[in-house]
Amino acid sequence: MEVRPAKLRYVEPPFQIFRELDGIVQAARVLKTKGNIVAGGKSLGQGMVMGIDNVDFAKVGWFRRDLFKAHPYQYLNLLGTYEQAAIIPSSFAQKHQIKEGDIISVTVAQQQLEFVVVATLPYWPSQYPDQMPFVIANLEYIYDQASIIPYEVWLKMKDGAKVAPILETLAAKNIQVASVEDVRNELIKQKKHPARGGVFGILSLGFLVSVIISLIGYVLYWFFNLSSRVVQFGVLRAMGLSRKQLTGMLLLEQGFTAGLSIALGVAIGKLTSYIFLPFLQTTENVNMQVPPFRVVFNARDTDQLYLVVAIMMLTGAALLFLHIRRLRVHQAVKLGEEK
Repeated sequence: MEVRPAKLRYVEPPFQIFRELDGIVQAARVLKTKGNIVAGGKSLGQGMVMGIDNVDFAKVGWFRRDLFKAHPYQYLNLLGTYEQAAIIPSSFAQKHQIKEGDIISVTVAQQQLEFVVVATLPYWPSQYPDQMPFVIANLEYIYDQASIIPYEVWLKMKDGAKVAPILETLAAKNIQVASVEDVRNELIKQKKHPARGGVFGILSLGFLVSVIISLIGYVLYWFFNLSSRVVQFGVLRAMGLSRKQLTGMLLLEQGFTAGLSIALGVAIGKLTSYIFLPFLQTTENVNMQVPPFRVVFNARDTDQLYLVVAIMMLTGAALLFLHIRRLRVHQAVKLGEEK
């Protein structure tokens, strides 16, 4: 009968191995473990302790700048000021009246560690403060005070790099991997979600229909507008207005009428998106979504919109040039006399 040891002791392999893997840009150690938080002699419940190397984490972690009052790197720099420095959620600090400079204790691996709060912030990568408060601390300080605990290895990979060759290389070096999570696969899965496809399909169909209708209406407007003003153009040409001057006048007219409409349409469209797109969230997502919902205008989609608008304007200009080129002054004036 196999007897299990009373206490497990882990041996950490050289971390340089992960940095030297093919297809890896940067690697970072990330410890995640639960612990009981104590402040002022009062237990505040369980929290998630996240131990990191601030320099490596800055190169691997992804931050949304609009979620922080200062640059995220400044918070990571604060972790380097003291070995026992820690960052906690703003909501947790307000709830329990914890300020910067206060000391909190967290039990990690049956060892009580003391931390000094150096900053508070609303969100942190991979953490959900509404479900469980987090304590961001220095990994080396945790390992100096407590025994080694298995940690995660976050990898920033090159474009197109595969996970399978990395696992094979680690296995050849006798490094066992407990689990693997690839964010790229999760993104692909989310993009293929039926709800996402339905919402974006409706929006894309509405956009295409509106573009086609606008293009047809724009072309018809300029066709009938120019056809109804043949006599006016003929009189202006007979009075000495050159073809170049007449073309410039009509282009200015087109710019002021269509250009102003397009500018207002883009501005109103963006404003409407900011107001109404957040209503696409479900009630559950509004309460649980971290980070919060944000309306993003993709530069590629915006460029496609501007391309369609440019095609419409060029089509109108082409009709204008064609109409003026075919204009015969004597026929237009004679037609005006007959009318």
